[in-house]
Amino acid sequence: MNFRDDIKPLFREEDREEMLYAFDLWSYADVKEYSASILDRVEDGTMPCDEPWPRERIDLFAGWITAGMPE
Repeated sequence: MNFRDDIKPLFREEDREEMLYAFDLWSYADVKEYSASILDRVEDGTMPCDEPWPRERIDLFAGWITAGMPE
């Protein structure tokens, strides 16, 4: 599991554009830095703004964090 192949594709272009004011969801460094906040938001369903992620996506993102956020 790594950012480029598994995590970055979770974020659509519209998700990226919506969050660019705060951080870049297609940037490994930004997603790593804000991973706890991103996880909180996808878990509570406030991110992405149009529809909550299914549990499988949340688990994949959480697993990436637990694995040390491999690039």
